[in-house]
Amino acid sequence: MAFDCVTAKKQREKKRQSFTVTVRHECVSLSGFAGIHSEGPSQIKFSAICFFLCSLLFLCNVLYFCARPEMDTEWTYIREPIETSSMVLKGLLPETEYQFVVRAVNIHGVSPPSHINNPVRTLGSVDMGSGDVGHYNTDSRYKDEDGFDIDDSDYDVFIEEVGVSPPLATTTSIRTISPWQGEIPRVYDMTCGDTVCPPDSFCLTDYESGGSRCHCNLGHGGDSCSEVNFPRFYGYSHMTFEPLKNSYQTFQIALEFKADSEDGLLLYCGENEHGRGDFMSLALVQGKLHYRFNCGTGAAQIISESPVVLGQWHIVTIFRDGMSGWLRMDNDNPISGRSQGQYTKITFRSPLYVGGSPSAYWLVRATGTNCGFVGCIQSLTINNKAIDIRPWPQGKALSGADIGECSDRVCDMVSCANGGVCFANRADDYICLCPLGFKGALCEESFSLSSPLFNETVFSYAVIWWPQSSQSYLSFMEFEVTFWPSVPSGVLLYSDDAGSRDFLAINLVDRYLEFRFDCGSGEAVIRSEEQINLDSWHELRVSRTAKSGILQVDNQKPMEGIAEGAFTQINCSSPLYLGGVPDYEKTKRTAGVMKPFTGIIQKLILNDRTMPITAGSAGGVNIANSAHPCVENPCANGGTCRPKWDDYECDCPLGYDGRHCQKESTTFSQFYFSYFRVSGSRTNLFMHFKSTAKDGLLLWRGDSPMRPNSDFISMGLQDGALIFSYNLGSGMANIVVNGTFSDGKWHRVKAVRDGQSGKLTVDDYGAKTGRSPGKMRQLNINGPLYVGGMKEIALHTNRQYLGGLVGCVSHFTLSTDYHLALVEDAADGKNINTCSN
Repeated sequence: MAFDCVTAKKQREKKRQSFTVTVRHECVSLSGFAGIHSEGPSQIKFSAICFFLCSLLFLCNVLYFCARPEMDTEWTYIREPIETSSMVLKGLLPETEYQFVVRAVNIHGVSPPSHINNPVRTLGSVDMGSGDVGHYNTDSRYKDEDGFDIDDSDYDVFIEEVGVSPPLATTTSIRTISPWQGEIPRVYDMTCGDTVCPPDSFCLTDYESGGSRCHCNLGHGGDSCSEVNFPRFYGYSHMTFEPLKNSYQTFQIALEFKADSEDGLLLYCGENEHGRGDFMSLALVQGKLHYRFNCGTGAAQIISESPVVLGQWHIVTIFRDGMSGWLRMDNDNPISGRSQGQYTKITFRSPLYVGGSPSAYWLVRATGTNCGFVGCIQSLTINNKAIDIRPWPQGKALSGADIGECSDRVCDMVSCANGGVCFANRADDYICLCPLGFKGALCEESFSLSSPLFNETVFSYAVIWWPQSSQSYLSFMEFEVTFWPSVPSGVLLYSDDAGSRDFLAINLVDRYLEFRFDCGSGEAVIRSEEQINLDSWHELRVSRTAKSGILQVDNQKPMEGIAEGAFTQINCSSPLYLGGVPDYEKTKRTAGVMKPFTGIIQKLILNDRTMPITAGSAGGVNIANSAHPCVENPCANGGTCRPKWDDYECDCPLGYDGRHCQKESTTFSQFYFSYFRVSGSRTNLFMHFKSTAKDGLLLWRGDSPMRPNSDFISMGLQDGALIFSYNLGSGMANIVVNGTFSDGKWHRVKAVRDGQSGKLTVDDYGAKTGRSPGKMRQLNINGPLYVGGMKEIALHTNRQYLGGLVGCVSHFTLSTDYHLALVEDAADGKNINTCSN
């Protein structure tokens, strides 16, 4: 699409460098960063691009900012790691003037700012002509990705890098962090141009002191801007969210807060950032809540009857429909009010500010206060939708400054038992993160985990260690998951490599299943064709071969995808995380791991190997039992309950059968023997069997799991044919007799191996012969002989067999002279049923 462009370029001067600005409809291209140097021998880490404009913008991704509209003195700050000499700011307002300044930053400090460019104006739709398709559409028939009607508040600003930067020249001087003056941290008597802020902070003019203040970025607080979890506001703090959507006619907002001061701004959003024209605000003024809104022809002011109790939590709800509105604090009666004039709609273009604003000093006429809120905010709900107030991408907060920690003393007097760890889950509350097998408020109660239930409200997750080295999964892995989701989104499985881009993730995203992985050169995103139902069972299978992947859920169409780039292997150094992860900020950005899973994960199979989620086999925290019959273990006589969706089966020990292993039995479904004579240069096997299925393993002895060209001997049914197989180490022999062997009738089998030669005789079908390739003649195997089946058959037989025999075996003889008593001589077994003649 072609654009008309206006380009303004300032000439380089001796002390400060300049850059090029190219203006389009809703984006501005900046180039020429290569000439802007940061002092010190380190390469530039990021560039701070500052601008002011006639309407405040909000930013997404990892951008941080504060701003002033209409030629005011403060700037919007964008902190963005760059590797190029140009970038494009997209999503700017059309027909709006902008100015820019660029500063380079590395570990030693901040460079002097470039000269401010002459004001440039983005083009409007008239300037663009009929060919422009990038303008914002205010027609209510169009909806955005959240399903809301698009109005004139739905603006996004983001950065797109272009070009390749040349090497940057450096100098040798080092700039240290400026020491602050007085008792208040990070407040200086210098201008921002002379102040070097701590890491994770940025500088703004401080109007009260006449100097400057370094403000901590969102998610950081304290004297040195360390990380925080629950937001505390200090009177000069703020958080920003996207402008109110679909709220120009009506909205309802609920806020839970605890105040430490009688004055301060709680909420503000409007047509601009300084209260001129349309706006809405909620503030504390002399201990009472003041709710104000203006549709453009006069403000409404609604004041709470009861004062706020300092140090106590309150819930306030504000509502507006056209010119009418009401305010309710806690359980008080709502207080109503009405705006002046005839206008009924509010245009929201500024961000929604929470707890303050960069321009709170100038909002006193509109909001009733000129300072920010002092205290804690715990929850925010807009139009009946809970807003995650964590920083993006985990939450919805786009930026902020000087947010402290509200929960720093919650766990001081808490002692969790049995290895549990206290965790502040609210600003004034805690939970204990209990290891697998323990529950209770303080992890004081032990229990047997049999039907794992995950819950995002208690930060559940399981840790499962890879059963083999990472080398075994470099090029191929396949997962089968049986699960029951209760919420639309959450992570099912995740693993990554700390030293590279490699990762794999299975996420539930708005009831779609996503399989994401990266081999180190680009990600693949494979998404299910249809959404799945909540509160019902689902079967998921995902597999990856090299950089190709497949996802299939239930009976939906299998979806395929290929990762970008040339790399084909994934190395995962972390364990497998199931249902959540310990730290969401440390996951790979492109993995899409945002929140815990809520629901049941009943079964996980990796490459045909069942991965148990039990206290003895896995780690994790706060996993409970779901309401399932297996929780009470209905299986008698040492039987093991195996969940199958809402039902179950009992795996009975040797000598018992029945639904609950309550009966004694004399024949079998599967069992094994600890010793027998089949090794060496000659093998003889004789048995009677009958089967009602076309497939099933009759006999197996070999390595578990089987390695390439490892020795083994087996016999079983495959698609109705009886197959005698063996490998002496130099290749496999398969001797096949075709017949009707799934008729439920008894059949006689004799199998003989003499060196590399083999012979199979069944009933009166005649003998079939075969020979193994290579030069090996001896069968060298140790371990048990399995008859009728084995645990994880597909894994141990390398998928030659997927299930055991459905039928009976008798008259089992080895080497012509050793008759096995199938029950008495067995070392172990399960699900042995009585077999009638």
